[in-house]
Amino acid sequence: MSYSRDITDVHVSKGALWIGSDTYPLRNIARTSMRELVPNRAAARSRFVKGVIVQAVVLLFGLGLMGASGLVGTVIVLVAAGLAVRGWLELQKVLNAPTLYVLQITTSGTPQTALTSDDKKLMDQLFHQLMEAMDNPEVQFHYQMPTYNITGDGIYQFGDHNIGKVST
Repeated sequence: MSYSRDITDVHVSKGALWIGSDTYPLRNIARTSMRELVPNRAAARSRFVKGVIVQAVVLLFGLGLMGASGLVGTVIVLVAAGLAVRGWLELQKVLNAPTLYVLQITTSGTPQTALTSDDKKLMDQLFHQLMEAMDNPEVQFHYQMPTYNITGDGIYQFGDHNIGKVST
């Protein structure tokens, strides 16, 4: 999962919720919900520790080969060091990732992620004002919110009895 940060205009006016260029008529919203996306820090630490153990074995093997063949041993040591640095950077990326809060809106179809932000207080305030606007079409508000655009695998499923996936 990767994401990019942006600023999004969110406002309610004339009976419609506008999130960027997306519009949701308030009378068509059947349900809204808030979700939390918490980075799996324990799994990242576990992957890092397992990687360090494997890299230590490879490093010791490379150091042992340096006596017999300096070039091969040096290459193995450099590869192990590079993998260790890469593992450390990936661990830091997960440990420093914020908890994200997702506003999901359900109209007549499936729930859609309408907004993702790391500002819990602002998301709660928006959620409550949206509930009030659904009850009272005269309510109006406007925010410029820090949001995240999350990207991952796009999975397309065709037919019954599927056993795999096509990722794009």
